[in-house]
Amino acid sequence: MVKNQNLVIEDPKTLLNICGVNDKNLRRIEKLSGCSVHSVGNEICFEGENVFIVERTLQNLMRISETGGEIYTNLVELLYYEIEKNLDVDLNTVLTSNIEIHKVKKIFNPRSVNQGLYIQLLRERDIIFSYGPAGTGKTFIAIAFALSELLNKRYNKIILTRPVVEAGENLGFLPGDYIQKINPYLIPLFDSINSILTTEINVKLMSQNLIEIAPLAYMRGRTFNNSIVILDEAQNTTYTQMKMFLTRLGENSKLIIAGDITQVDLPKKIKSGMVEGLKIVSEISDIGIVNFQEKDVVRHPLVKKIINAYDKYERKE
Repeated sequence: MVKNQNLVIEDPKTLLNICGVNDKNLRRIEKLSGCSVHSVGNEICFEGENVFIVERTLQNLMRISETGGEIYTNLVELLYYEIEKNLDVDLNTVLTSNIEIHKVKKIFNPRSVNQGLYIQLLRERDIIFSYGPAGTGKTFIAIAFALSELLNKRYNKIILTRPVVEAGENLGFLPGDYIQKINPYLIPLFDSINSILTTEINVKLMSQNLIEIAPLAYMRGRTFNNSIVILDEAQNTTYTQMKMFLTRLGENSKLIIAGDITQVDLPKKIKSGMVEGLKIVSEISDIGIVNFQEKDVVRHPLVKKIINAYDKYERKE
């Protein structure tokens, strides 16, 4: 049944933020909902079958704008789809969580609800697991958060590590010292750092050893204090390695564990330390866990389709 609704917005700046330049946000809501949406004076009027979803979307946008949040490119779509699933959801806090790096004048906004939850957990918990398909921002958000905290002097060091599955954590036959041996496996982490920082700041942090490379095999016996430690590709840790890593936590430190449990490269008889670890620690409320889904993929739109196609194929096998 077609219904008519309207939302009164007293503050002109808030109204402009919600409508967007040339009413682009309203046009987006029209496309998503099939409703007619337009502004008249200080009112936004909408008509159609999905007016209650439109109203809740606009109300959330209004709260975000009034609390100083940014209505960025895909926020309208994000809100609409989440409210469509749950009309009573309030996403203001989650979607206004962001990471700001003042020294390079960059702000990273969550591009999905799970990314917003991830940023919140990174701030609130000392151990955080994030798992899900490629392209969901697991590693990039961890790196951005760590750099922000380091540059704001809340931690003294960032430590990057990854299991080296192909070499079985035995790096002896590779040329160079252990940093040169592990470097090729950390290129995705370096790519994220390089895309966030200027070359000058990056070189300075590296030269001062404020960003450290630490192969997982060299961590036994260490305790991490005043550090953020990021373990990437964690699905390729063994049970023993994961237990060892989780028990390295020291004072004023944070462990961030990221991986894709559908892409385990370990020999078939060896269980993934991340898979087992998630089962073991899931009941510990002080540990944050974010399960990213296909809908959270923020790379090229084709990536979602490729992941979906592989999932369908593997289910048939």
